[in-house]
Amino acid sequence: AAPLRVVPAARRRRLLVLVAGAVLVAALGGLGLRAAAAPEAPAAAGHVVLAPGETLWEVAVRTAAPGVDPRAQLRDLVLLNDLDPAVAPAAWTVVLLPAR
Repeated sequence: AAPLRVVPAARRRRLLVLVAGAVLVAALGGLGLRAAAAPEAPAAAGHVVLAPGETLWEVAVRTAAPGVDPRAQLRDLVLLNDLDPAVAPAAWTVVLLPAR
């Protein structure tokens, strides 16, 4: 049988620190990806075309299913259409409607 190779203690510690660091970086990277992920947009079930002067709030109130809070409908409209809630969409914009 071949003799056992003796690894110096300093080298073992360095290797242990490198492996532990790699595991920590991988774990934190995975957590960061999950934490940074945007909320999943709902599926589309139809669309409307914004009339001149029509707001997303009006669309949300008009298209919300019975029992659905228009605020939830508005949130889903913004997510599904990747809209900036601080900027009013232009007239004639096609807005996808969330499936309920």
